[in-house]
Amino acid sequence: DKDECSKNNGGCQHECLNSLGSYTCQCRSGFVLHDNRHDCKEAGCDHKVTAISGTITSPNWPDKYPSKKECTWAIATTPGHRVRLSFTVLDIEAQQECAYDHLEVFDGADAQAPALGRFCGAKEPAPLLSSGERLFLKFVSDSSVQKKGFEAAHGTVCGGQVRAEVQTKDLYSHAQFGDNNYPGGADCEWVIMAEEGYGVELIFQTFEIEEEADCGYDYMELFDGYDGTAPRLGRYCGSG
Repeated sequence: DKDECSKNNGGCQHECLNSLGSYTCQCRSGFVLHDNRHDCKEAGCDHKVTAISGTITSPNWPDKYPSKKECTWAIATTPGHRVRLSFTVLDIEAQQECAYDHLEVFDGADAQAPALGRFCGAKEPAPLLSSGERLFLKFVSDSSVQKKGFEAAHGTVCGGQVRAEVQTKDLYSHAQFGDNNYPGGADCEWVIMAEEGYGVELIFQTFEIEEEADCGYDYMELFDGYDGTAPRLGRYCGSG
């Protein structure tokens, strides 16, 4: 029986285990096997982020990120709001098409969502804004050059696109609903869309907005269409 592990450790990044007619790669404690079945990646490198604001950094920050790394961040904010991502540092191996080390950002829950960009090099991109309540990041490094990585702040922006479904979904006036009153100076717009042939039903479970006879101060307006040029269904304030 040939010992596949005797040459270049069988191509395994950590440990190579020879078996009859084959071999398998195994990772040390704290690591899991990559999808390519040879490399190892740090366990727990897939992050779920639910805080309405915070900071995201590349692995091993502020030191250089490790080689052969693949990490993800799935950010979810308050329903009916959007995620804003602003970079403070970007230092990733440069390549014209970012084919080597790179950070990808997707407008949705996973890497199947529309891409907002693939980034590398040392120039921070402009802030990114999701269309809905979810944003997904994927960082990949190869086996050669390592840099400092990235640091980015994520926050919540009111408004956005909401898809109406048969099952009732929640929408909140502000990100900290239930914990704090809505902030001053807010100007939020939501577009609620349903499949063709269906309408949208809006049911208020809680309604408490500054009261004024003509709703001239704080208010909520509803329009029967895509924007403020559509027929207005009403302007509302007070409580009920």
